[in-house]
Amino acid sequence: MRNSTFMALCAVAAAAILCSPARAEDLMEIFRAAQQNDAQFAAARSARNAAVERAPQGLAQLLPGVNLSAGRTETDQDVTSPGVDSSYRYPTNSYSLTLSQPIYRKKNFAAYEQGKADAARADYELATARQDLILRVSQTYLTALAAQDIHDFAVSEKEAVARLLDLTRRNASVGIGTIIDVDDAQSNYDLTVAQEIEAANTLEVKREALRVLTSQRPGTLARLTGPLPLEPPQPAQVEKWEDTARLDNPLVLAQQQAVESAAQELEKQRGGHYPTLDLNASHAYNDAQGSVFGFPLETRTNQIGLAFNLPLYEGGDTQSRVREAAARRDEAGQRLEQLRRESAFSARDAYAAVRSGLARVEALERALASNRRALESVVLGYERGVRNASDVLISQRVLFRTRRDLAEQRYLYLQARLRLKAAVGALAEEDLEQVNRLLGYAAAAP
Repeated sequence: MRNSTFMALCAVAAAAILCSPARAEDLMEIFRAAQQNDAQFAAARSARNAAVERAPQGLAQLLPGVNLSAGRTETDQDVTSPGVDSSYRYPTNSYSLTLSQPIYRKKNFAAYEQGKADAARADYELATARQDLILRVSQTYLTALAAQDIHDFAVSEKEAVARLLDLTRRNASVGIGTIIDVDDAQSNYDLTVAQEIEAANTLEVKREALRVLTSQRPGTLARLTGPLPLEPPQPAQVEKWEDTARLDNPLVLAQQQAVESAAQELEKQRGGHYPTLDLNASHAYNDAQGSVFGFPLETRTNQIGLAFNLPLYEGGDTQSRVREAAARRDEAGQRLEQLRRESAFSARDAYAAVRSGLARVEALERALASNRRALESVVLGYERGVRNASDVLISQRVLFRTRRDLAEQRYLYLQARLRLKAAVGALAEEDLEQVNRLLGYAAAAP
């Protein structure tokens, strides 16, 4: 009698949690779709493609420039002199080829180095965006799974309370129960109905967040099945994670390149005080098929030479630009230091979240086992008349809350592991695949 009643009250809570899907979408499928459709990542990818062009643009300022120009003119000329009036009509064809090769331009050398720094920064910023996409996809996906679990728990709790409500009504009708038990069970049932509605709305919002990432409505999601491997961070020293974050976080590396770019901008502005030296060469051809003298004139000219220029004074503009660039370099350096501190903090925070999450999952697993035994004992007491329906309802509620908290904590633990990898710049698709291997599909038990 004890076991049969217990199963009657808790069958849905113990087994009917997961649904059999018609179409499966796991975490990697959602990630692939987000890679193609997420607007934020697409914008970051385009920004990177634009920024890397600064490297060849900087190199171009060190290479020679070659220009070709050509033209044709028609001349209609009247010439009047004492005793002579003449008219001439003739065409003129011409072209010129010029080459200019910078030999020494301090600004150009600095622009070349600045272009390389900007291109490297763009690569690190794209790496940051890729890690951010992995985190956003995993967080959105796992949050949707948590919402699905909460909804399923709400449904299960409602059905379990409905079973108890029916039982209390039958007991009251045969005189072994009270109307107080019925009213209490009815009140709890109405509460679980409201909880189910709220959980359904939350689930819809979380699934909509996946649609924003992928530009398509998700199907049935793969969910955690079986035990979750609980692994502490390796290495176990938080200081090592902090040191790695200061050195290898892509945001820090991107800002290091920003500091280098600012330093080269300072060199560019200082270059305004330096002389320039260019090599110039040209070839020109001119064919005038007539002239005021009545005969054609054809010329070819070749020139080569050096051009030296020394800026002396520009109204203080160069000095002002140097001071501005120096301040910008110092600003970039301070931002780098701030990012290093923030990266170290993020690593420490994620490390603590992994450790505490692991402990909470273990504690909640033990609590869940204890709550199951407690509910079984309360049900036995209810059958023997020493416990009332309210005690059963309270014990059921504690069991469902523990299940909900355990499910949420498992997802938070997985997210903390990914955040810790991201803090040190080591988060990759392989880490997402490891989480994906923990997911599967399970049909609800009858």
